[in-house]
Amino acid sequence: MKALFFLNSFAGGGAERVCLNLASQLYKMHIESDFVTVYNKNSDYDIPSYVHVFPLGIEDKPLACLKIIKEIPRVNAFLSNSEYVLITAHVQPSQFLAALTSVRKRCLYVMHKSSHRIDEKSSWLGRVSMKLFFKARKIVTVSRGIEKELKEEYGISIKNLVTIYNPCTVEPSNKENNSKSLNKRPYILVMGRLVEQKNPLLALELYYQGRFYLNYDLVYLGQGPIKSDLKRQIEKYELSKYVFLVGFQKNPRPWLLKASLLLSCSNQEGLPMNMIEALLCGTPVVAADCPYGPSEILIDELANYLIYPEKEFEKSILTISSALKSYPEITEKYYEKFDSELITKTYLKVWRECFVQNGKDFVE
Repeated sequence: MKALFFLNSFAGGGAERVCLNLASQLYKMHIESDFVTVYNKNSDYDIPSYVHVFPLGIEDKPLACLKIIKEIPRVNAFLSNSEYVLITAHVQPSQFLAALTSVRKRCLYVMHKSSHRIDEKSSWLGRVSMKLFFKARKIVTVSRGIEKELKEEYGISIKNLVTIYNPCTVEPSNKENNSKSLNKRPYILVMGRLVEQKNPLLALELYYQGRFYLNYDLVYLGQGPIKSDLKRQIEKYELSKYVFLVGFQKNPRPWLLKASLLLSCSNQEGLPMNMIEALLCGTPVVAADCPYGPSEILIDELANYLIYPEKEFEKSILTISSALKSYPEITEKYYEKFDSELITKTYLKVWRECFVQNGKDFVE
């Protein structure tokens, strides 16, 4: 048995990590995975032997969609050699690719981020095309917020929508473990790509204005186009001794385990896995209550640590300070719904219910 994933590449990102987490759990269930990837990009992740990659090797350029169309016969030939128990497509243009292949009517199209983020970079025609593209397809959203948006603002039928959270390996760790810290001083961690959506400059501003550098360093895990802007601001504030740009980490867990706090200032998310992973490590989390995801992770007592830094800057600083001093006990109720085994079985169940009837493939 095999599963099939359509993915842009294995460049460091949330959707890529979700797919690899699913593939890992599927392998434990004796299911290997085929990945059809679009772009010619170096992998930021280690690709295990049970993941079989069929790369198109297309350059990330405006004409990529035309090149994808030319590759369809070759992709269909590859797919004809296997029977699949799960087929998913993640982010554009890999979803466009999936929609042109022989498995297009047996595919779950996974939405990892708000459609508004896609709209911002699209023309009017592009936005209309997106609505038409998803209207009659089976869609998985990674948060309730995205599901609600697609239903209410984009007219997607509720019968074609299902929310399945992102999978994480639920192995909670004792914060008092004896492993050596990766940093000399206690530190606040910011984890994610250095892009506008993640708002890394706002995290730096909160750190500086809150004078947290007196007791804590600030560590960034991630890479991206805003890195040079971040460096300039660090130098302007004379914080070079306290702020460190570590770069992308294949395994961020050691950094999460020893962090005093994870700080997220994103202005939009799908379902931020770094927050879930931090809670699994017993690490306090303070996060901007942006659309969508953080409010579905920080619930009950932890909801007090959702902040609004662009509207309530000083209050946000006080919340960070409070979390560093004292934080509620992080129990299983905050992360059990993201368990990899549970999520993977849900994907298999949903796919089977959508596309298999009486043991036979169901095609609309």
